[in-house]
Amino acid sequence: MRKLWTPLLCVLACGGEGPAASDGTTTGSTTTTTTTGTATTEGDATTTTADPGTTTSTPSTSDDSTTGSTTGSTTGATTVSTTDATTGVQECAGELPAHWIDGIDCGSEPQVQVHQYSADTWILRQSLCTSFEGPFMMLLFGSERALLLDTGDGGIPIDDIVHGLVDDWSQAHGGAPIELVVGNTHAHGDHVAGNDLFVGDANTSIVGVGEAAVRQFFGIDGWPEQIVQYDLGGRVLDIVPLPGHEKAHIAVYDPATGVVFTGDTLYPGRLYIKDFPAYVASIGRLVDHLADKEVCRVLGAHIEMTNTPGDDFEFMQPSHPDEHPLELELAHLLELRDAVEAMQEPVLEVHDDFIVYPL
Repeated sequence: MRKLWTPLLCVLACGGEGPAASDGTTTGSTTTTTTTGTATTEGDATTTTADPGTTTSTPSTSDDSTTGSTTGSTTGATTVSTTDATTGVQECAGELPAHWIDGIDCGSEPQVQVHQYSADTWILRQSLCTSFEGPFMMLLFGSERALLLDTGDGGIPIDDIVHGLVDDWSQAHGGAPIELVVGNTHAHGDHVAGNDLFVGDANTSIVGVGEAAVRQFFGIDGWPEQIVQYDLGGRVLDIVPLPGHEKAHIAVYDPATGVVFTGDTLYPGRLYIKDFPAYVASIGRLVDHLADKEVCRVLGAHIEMTNTPGDDFEFMQPSHPDEHPLELELAHLLELRDAVEAMQEPVLEVHDDFIVYPL
């Protein structure tokens, strides 16, 4: 039976603000204080080496292998993006694993699953055994810098894991040091808890978690209407302000893969909405921005739905048997846009792959 949980429970346990953090860019003595990437107003497969004891598997042929160590590594084959001439939808260049860690066996499940989505993109999932949120984190590489989106809910060595991936990528591309930019889709605690672990690290910049810090770092003068571009070096991302779930929320569209990273604004689960008018405007702005773009997948930051249409897991459930896939499509974003725009008053509304959940 589907179970819906009260807004009060969400405020207390799933949507609260994160740990105290500076509203500006947080840096250490050896940290780069200002990124060298450009942010301008929009005008128009290497296998990861896992920690000792972990197993690397290929999701196209088998389920992910996991161990009791800190990380589990999976690798997907990399292909070239193509576009369907009929639909205009970009066919996916990256691959997702056959199975995400789901909290079923905490004795063997790693703290973090590390999956190589494509040659320059990694997806990390924190184990439900360490946090009922089970958040996802994204690591995107360009030729000059890498962007980490979110740092998890704490209790995991996310800094060691990410720095290891950055070092491996750098060695595979000539060995020159590459800057790591640590940012967040938004400021809630289950997405920023690991930020402080990166303070003082060499070749690392940390984006502040507040709206003012996000605006300053990416050069967004006209928040939230202005969409800017951020260059990782040969890989230019679109940074889309997306307040509604949280006031400093952003989405990231990556033309290189055709993926839209939507954080907590859209994912297979309960879409908690704090500021409904801002949320409606944000969804409409994102849809409009993507109208002439090639979209392959929509990837959020959680999974809270089962594989049964309209059925969500219990709040704070420590394991997710028969979990919904992480990936959604552009059609789901359009479905969400139509649903919230049609509401004269905010109401809880259950869809097959997500639940509109105003607070």
